[in-house]
Amino acid sequence: MFKYIFGFVACMSSRTGDSGGIIQKLRRFFEQNSERDEYSDQRVPDSERKGIWKPATVWIGFAIAYSIAFIGSQIYMGLGMPEALYAIVIGNILLAIYATLIGVAAVDGGLNFPLQVKEAFGRKGALLPIAILGLLVNGWYAFQAWLAADVIRAAYDPNWYVLITLVVLAFGIPAVLGVDTMSEIVEKLVIPIMVLFVGYIMFAQVIPAGTSILSQPAPGESIPFLVGVGLTWGTFAVSGTATGDIVRFAENKKQVVIATVIAFLVCNTVMMLVGALSAAALASLNPYFGMIGVLGSVPIVAAAVVSLWSTCDACNYGATMAYTNLSNAITWRVAGLIAILAAFVTATTEIISNLQSWLLLIGIVVPPIGGIVIADYFLLRSQGYDNVRSADFNWGALAALLLAVGINLYAYQNIPEALPGSLGLILTLVVYPVAMRVGTQMLGNDLMGATFESYEKSVSTSPNDD
Repeated sequence: MFKYIFGFVACMSSRTGDSGGIIQKLRRFFEQNSERDEYSDQRVPDSERKGIWKPATVWIGFAIAYSIAFIGSQIYMGLGMPEALYAIVIGNILLAIYATLIGVAAVDGGLNFPLQVKEAFGRKGALLPIAILGLLVNGWYAFQAWLAADVIRAAYDPNWYVLITLVVLAFGIPAVLGVDTMSEIVEKLVIPIMVLFVGYIMFAQVIPAGTSILSQPAPGESIPFLVGVGLTWGTFAVSGTATGDIVRFAENKKQVVIATVIAFLVCNTVMMLVGALSAAALASLNPYFGMIGVLGSVPIVAAAVVSLWSTCDACNYGATMAYTNLSNAITWRVAGLIAILAAFVTATTEIISNLQSWLLLIGIVVPPIGGIVIADYFLLRSQGYDNVRSADFNWGALAALLLAVGINLYAYQNIPEALPGSLGLILTLVVYPVAMRVGTQMLGNDLMGATFESYEKSVSTSPNDD
């Protein structure tokens, strides 16, 4: 599988007799090629659907990350037992429902997340939410790379700047090469190692601690129960919103549901529960799960590196998909390079190490975007994505997004017991579609940005602002 990681090197070093030289080779490498570049700017045709296994394994690699277990530990520290377990399960049920709705819409037309957002917000109105999601998921990529490097630093204390450079670069390249490469890494490397990691935590820490850990009070600063649910929700609020990037390769809606259930109700839930149980067994918040020094720290480094590698792949894939759709001038591989460089700067400076604040920010900003995508597909379209929004701006969607984010921010500051992001999400699911129907009747489709044409007649879903 490492042949894929360095495939771009072989691509540029082959055909050395090419009279064009290295500049031409670089130009060819970075030029846009939709079929090679994951159909980043167009719908996936039915002939290129991959079935259930590859989308499911990419999601599995996303969800069984070392970082997810650590978030479970943090939830335990604030809630204690058994409330932490309840919060984790409830949060993942909500995630599964939310991501399934967006994924079912995406697979209907083979749309990635940016294309779905263009359908909801308009071709140019979509640039704001696409940029927001792109930056946030790029931040996740940076955090996961930083965390992997931090584990290696704790175990072996290498030079930090050399280490973080290698980690960010190595973790980012497979995403640019696509879903097939990411799926292979998860199947052959990540799943076996993380099964061993979970087994060690359970048999070496949790089971010996006994059932008394299931009733331990919170040892850290107490948090409201719904904040614990919100922290669970925040783990995949971004990528759950952008789930179309992955599940559009499924063949039908049933496969999307199965892949999403596996991702959240199985893998993500298990990893968070394991993290919470480990913290209870160790009676402390240990970011290395008490495994530094065990067998030369090889097991914990292996678990952190391979699981965070697959997670970084998926995050970088989402960031690259977003950046590609911001402008026709940004090709798939150029976008991948931008995402890698942005992650390098963010991870090197360690500005993203405050995980709880990061998750709460995501919970405030992201759910309204997903809510508008869901409402647009299920409540405002009679023919799904057979018709394409021809308007540049859906002003109702943009106004609803800003209002919902404002409500979420107010709730976070003044209603701490509320589930982070929930009020804004409700507004976009209920008030937004009603406002659109009333607005189009009173002001007309053109003014509201609710004009459509058949997909076959549409000339492009890419922005024309280059």
